[in-house]
Amino acid sequence: MILFGTDGIRGRYGDFPLDDSTIKKIGCSIAKSFGNTVEKVIIGHDGRESCGAILDSLTDGINFINNYDIINLELFPTPSLPLILSENDSEDAIGIEITASHNPYFDNGIKIFNKNGYKISSELERKIEETVAAQDDINKTSSTKFINSSPMKSVYIDFISGLLASIKKCPTHLNVAVDCANGATSRVINDITFPDNISLNIFNNSPNGVNINDKCGAVYPEYLSNLISKINKKNDEEYVDFGICFDGDGDRAILIDSSGNILDGDDLLYIFSSDPKISNKVVGTVMTNFGIRRSLKENGIDFIESDVGDKNVLEAMITHDAFLGAESSGHIIQSGLASIPIGDGLITMTKIIDLLCTRNKKIEELYPVNLKIPSKLINIHTSSPDQLLKDNNLIFSNVEEIIGNSGRIFVRKSGTQSLIRILIEHESNEVLELAEQKIKLIR
Repeated sequence: MILFGTDGIRGRYGDFPLDDSTIKKIGCSIAKSFGNTVEKVIIGHDGRESCGAILDSLTDGINFINNYDIINLELFPTPSLPLILSENDSEDAIGIEITASHNPYFDNGIKIFNKNGYKISSELERKIEETVAAQDDINKTSSTKFINSSPMKSVYIDFISGLLASIKKCPTHLNVAVDCANGATSRVINDITFPDNISLNIFNNSPNGVNINDKCGAVYPEYLSNLISKINKKNDEEYVDFGICFDGDGDRAILIDSSGNILDGDDLLYIFSSDPKISNKVVGTVMTNFGIRRSLKENGIDFIESDVGDKNVLEAMITHDAFLGAESSGHIIQSGLASIPIGDGLITMTKIIDLLCTRNKKIEELYPVNLKIPSKLINIHTSSPDQLLKDNNLIFSNVEEIIGNSGRIFVRKSGTQSLIRILIEHESNEVLELAEQKIKLIR
C-alpha cells in the first residue's frame, strides 16, 4: 500500500486514501508509530471545506490508540508546525497539517512532522503505510476536546513579527501587496506586527471552503501581477513596491516586482544568493532552470541538485552544509533564522523586505534581467503514469533530438497529483515551440 507522495499524503477527499475509513486508520497508525513518546498532537489546516471532516476522522483514529492532548490551530500555515515543534524543549508533541497545498479545493492531504519539527522520514512513512494496511476498520467515534491553541499560535506569530522588527528601518515607505490564496495565511497575516513604514494591501484572504487556489495565490500569480500593473500605471500614493503570492498552506511564495513581472523560486534563489551570509553554495532541484544554474556558476556559487520536494532540498542543504535552498515552485528554505531551517512564504516575504531595506533598491535593481532561458512546463493528466511514459518513449526521444545540447527535456511523475510533468528548456523560443508541438502528440 502506497499512501505518501512527494509531500505527505494527498488525494481527492472521499476517495482512497482520503475516505473516512482510511483516514481513521492513518490516525491510528500515526498514534501507534509515536506511542507514548509524545503527549500532544498539534493540528492545523488550510481553507478547504473537507478539513473539518478529516480532522474528525483523524482524531477518531488517534484517540483509538491513546488519549493525547489535541491542540487545534484551525486555519494556520503549515510552516508554523516545524517552528512550534522545534521551539518545544520538552519534545512531547508532534504536528499534523491537513492540506493539499497548491491543489484545487476538492483535494486534501496530511503532512506529518516529528518531535523536532522535521517532516517524518521515508522509513516512518513506510511503517505507517504497513500499519494502515494491517489495521481493521475503526468504528469508534470520539468527542475530542481541543486544548487552548493560543500559546502555540503566539509562538509563530511572535517569531514572524520579531523577524520584521529586527529589519533595518527602510529609508522609504514600502507598500506590499499580499495574495493569501484564500488559504492558511488568510487570518494570521492580520495578526503579525509590521513596522510602521510598511503597509499591506491584502487580497484573497476570505476562504469559503471552495475558493482556495482558485485563480489566485502562488498557483495563479497572474492575478496579483495584473493588479499591480494596473495600480502602478497610475503612479500615485497607491504605488506597490512588490507583491507576494502564497500557496494554499503558506509554505511557498512567488514574488511580483513593481512592473508586474512574476519571479518564481528559481529567480528568488538567485536574488537571495547575493546575501553574503549565504556562502558560496546553494541547493536547487532537477527542475531549476538552466539559465539560473549558469548564472550562479558565473558568480562563483556552487549549485547542488536535489530531487523535487522541499524535504529533499532540506536534506541536501544539511548534507552539503548549505544555507539556502529553493524549488522553482516557490519553496525557499534558509538556515540561521529559526531553530531549524523552515520553508515558509511569510519568512520569504520578510527576507525580501530586509533585502530592499538594507540595500535601498527596488526588486528590478536587484534582478534587472531575466536570467532564465525559455522553458515550458507541461502537465498531462493520466490515471496510468507508467503506461503513458512507456507508450510515448519515441516522442520523448524525438524531443531530445530537437532540443540537442542547447537545452533539455526532463520528464517525471508528479508526487502530489495524477500527472506527468514535462519540462522543456531551450535558448530558442522557436525550437521550444517545435518541441512543444511534438509533446502535444502524446495520448
